[in-house]
Amino acid sequence: MSESTARTGTTIDRIEQTDQPPPTPGLTEAERGFVHKVAEHYRNTDNMAWNYGYVFGYLMICTPVQQRASQIIEALGVTREDVERVSQLLVTPGVFERRDEPGDDDFLMWLPDGNWPKAVRYSLVNMPRFHEVLRRGLEVLADAPPERRERIATLEHLYRHLAVEIPAVFDRYETATAK
Repeated sequence: MSESTARTGTTIDRIEQTDQPPPTPGLTEAERGFVHKVAEHYRNTDNMAWNYGYVFGYLMICTPVQQRASQIIEALGVTREDVERVSQLLVTPGVFERRDEPGDDDFLMWLPDGNWPKAVRYSLVNMPRFHEVLRRGLEVLADAPPERRERIATLEHLYRHLAVEIPAVFDRYETATAK
């Protein structure tokens, strides 16, 4: 019996079987195509579950902007757990906002105008801080053999450039959007 056959019925197999794009009964064909492309992007770049990416994409285009969890579930055919997980991932960094309704386990979630760029900026403009951590790592390994320093040297080199370029990108973005 091969290892893959022996693993049939395991949690991994169940995840692989259930991690398929949701049915999206509440979307038009064009909306479904857009939401799928958003989910596909996050699937390919971050290995994110399809359903989470579908919730992201849907909240970018839904009407009304504020959606109850139950509306998201109905429109996409995802689970409550999927919507809760996206809320956990993206409310804290400020991408989405969430409002719990008193006396109701349903909640509202939405993507306010301007929140996504602010959250991305916050995440990326902190790269200079991480560059300092990496620079310190090079100091710590100053007397180490080159093969041991190589990994951190590569990361430090990358983050040194990002620490300069990323803030400049956001400065240009803000200048362009202010016009």
